[in-house]
Amino acid sequence: MEIVGNQVILRTMNDQDKDLLLALSQDLAGTKVTGAYTVPRSPMRPLRVFYSLQNSDSHLPCIIADKKNPQTGWGIIILSHMDFDRKTAEIYIKLITSSRGKGYAQDAINTLVVYAFQELGLKHLYANIQEHNIISQKLCENCGFKRECLQQSRSDSYGNHRNIYVYGITNGG
Repeated sequence: MEIVGNQVILRTMNDQDKDLLLALSQDLAGTKVTGAYTVPRSPMRPLRVFYSLQNSDSHLPCIIADKKNPQTGWGIIILSHMDFDRKTAEIYIKLITSSRGKGYAQDAINTLVVYAFQELGLKHLYANIQEHNIISQKLCENCGFKRECLQQSRSDSYGNHRNIYVYGITNGG
């Protein structure tokens, strides 16, 4: 599968992406912002998780790749918790450090939103973003997402309690 954007291609994972997934899982600065686990239990865990998502009816994991060189991966983007009865899904994105700030994340989100609405028939996508993650909040807003609500005091992987903003976008508005 390939979903083509302006700068990126969203594609399925292949064996060449193992280093990318490992680098993403070991990005300590990124995990502090996203609240993900700081260190995988084993180096293969992120690979197993990502592979397992590829066989799920409720998840659409994609590698964010260079449109000119699709074998070069820059990060991951996932539609998760897809509920086709309610026509909703959560969106998650993470880029390697060297690919941030170049417009790839915005293009990847916009590309996946169009695909989710037009091809999958979803009506509402949402993202859970920690309140201190201003960059991701601005990214969502630049992609047309609106802040919907605040969920208070979720515990992150460091044991800190963080407020989570839920951002959403609805098909047609």
